[in-house]
Amino acid sequence: MIARKPRLIYDGVCNLCTGAVRFLNAIDRKHAVQYAPYQKLDPKERKRNGITSSEFVGRMHIVRGDGSVVRGAAAIAEACKLLAPIIVMCELFNTPAAERVYDFIARRRYRLFGCRGSCYVPPVSGAAANEGG
Repeated sequence: MIARKPRLIYDGVCNLCTGAVRFLNAIDRKHAVQYAPYQKLDPKERKRNGITSSEFVGRMHIVRGDGSVVRGAAAIAEACKLLAPIIVMCELFNTPAAERVYDFIARRRYRLFGCRGSCYVPPVSGAAANEGG
């Protein structure tokens, strides 16, 4: 069985989330991660990953190649390790304090950063699009 690329699932109308995805996509030179707004996911895919609609709201998720799911600040740490393995920086996101700060900001993200009128979906390069991962 071929392992799938990790998939970062985010809130496609949240300005903070889409800004983070734009940044991650820009540094993802090897196209190591797929990006998908939760609003565009097929219901079957949501069910397959075992993530409820209410869980998607306010938390980034990474669905690893093996199907396991990482949420919240830990998902940011995981993306950091995949894209820019600066261990100290990555591990800062993997702490209980980071999770509390993440939750605090996530609950207020629309008030603090606003929201978009439509979902942001990052462009896919030709090489990444042809991989079908």
